[in-house]
Amino acid sequence: MPEIHPLRRRDADRLQASVKPLPRTVKRPAVVVMVGLPGSGKSYLARAVAKRTPAVVLDSDALRGVLFAQPKHTKREHARLFPALHVLMERLLERGHSIIVDATNLKEASRRPYYKIAEKYGAPVILVRTWASWPVIRERLLSRIDAPHPDDRSTATVEVYQAMRSDAERLRKKHLSVDTSRDITPAVDKIVSLLQS
Repeated sequence: MPEIHPLRRRDADRLQASVKPLPRTVKRPAVVVMVGLPGSGKSYLARAVAKRTPAVVLDSDALRGVLFAQPKHTKREHARLFPALHVLMERLLERGHSIIVDATNLKEASRRPYYKIAEKYGAPVILVRTWASWPVIRERLLSRIDAPHPDDRSTATVEVYQAMRSDAERLRKKHLSVDTSRDITPAVDKIVSLLQS
């Protein structure tokens, strides 16, 4: 691994400490890249997959909270969080851990580093786009304020959703598309099968 800036290394250390305990390693680790707007069910699906097969969920909302006491989803936060997350990805893949990157990943420029890191370690990439209708997403986002789920670390609001909506770029690579307002079991089965194959 090339020389890493000391702040980025410290940030990666802090992120790494927050994702313990780690699941068991696998013979051929893979990288699942979640893609979707806030409230689209990325974390819900990621957690369901991780319950079925050993994989480290890198939840950007939870990790953002490690580095920032009151996250605002700003470009400054993004510019600090994701380079540290990339360092952590390399460490985990090097040790034989499969990874689920649970972040919006709406732009190809955001997704490209994951492809590059995965290629470096010979890890297959599984792209998963999550979505749901606007009424469902709106209800989910509002319920985070009224009755937050203990596993949900997102601080994204309806306003954050609306701001990010225009940033979404079409996925041109082969991917799974999952409507998380329906039964996600078939999608979980498929992702687990791909991770274990």
